[in-house]
Amino acid sequence: MLRKDPFITGEYYHIYNRGIDKRIIFKLKRDYERFVMLLYVANSNKSFNLSDLLSEKKFNKNFEEIMFLDKGDPLVSIGAWCLMPNHFHLLIRQEVDGGITKFMKKLGTAYSMFFNIKYQRTGSLFGGLFKSKLIGNDDNYMRQLFVYIHLNPLEIEFPDWKNLIDKKHPKKWKDFLKNYPYSSYQDYIEVQRPEGNILKIDSFPDYFEEKDSFENFIDGFLSFELEK
Repeated sequence: MLRKDPFITGEYYHIYNRGIDKRIIFKLKRDYERFVMLLYVANSNKSFNLSDLLSEKKFNKNFEEIMFLDKGDPLVSIGAWCLMPNHFHLLIRQEVDGGITKFMKKLGTAYSMFFNIKYQRTGSLFGGLFKSKLIGNDDNYMRQLFVYIHLNPLEIEFPDWKNLIDKKHPKKWKDFLKNYPYSSYQDYIEVQRPEGNILKIDSFPDYFEEKDSFENFIDGFLSFELEK
């Protein structure tokens, strides 16, 4: 199915998709890591075969080496990301014409092939064409997306967190987010890790000049949500 409106270079988008019939798309740590590596490697004007790069008979690279690979010019800039057991979210700016489409095709095809071979299944892994929303000049929506994407993992451990009445959020929520490795949350609190290379923060509005700015922003939103 073709999209009604083409993606525009220089514009920001919320990109997301989930497993077909809401099925799990990340079962084990290695599955998450595979997708994380693809977020980095697939975002390139070059073509890479991740299986070859990881193969002992060929390049035998490890996770960290993949995440520091010189991969050429990017197709998109990624400002935030989050992986959940049955879906994912990305905040993206298109950098070249056709960049989002090329990036998402490479990402989706490579991960689907990996998953289907590993778990001996056939057919579509994702629920149709990936979804997208143009952010445009809506600064408030952009800010909300930074929060929404980074708080999404709370649903895993605390599915009712939004319904709590307490005016102060539990410390355990923040501790969980700080230790959840499959989002860009740790990168915004300045944890030094290979996954930080996925982001191109300077391509997005400068909301968080330092670690405390981001954490204060998250704290404020959590408190607001609980008081509503």
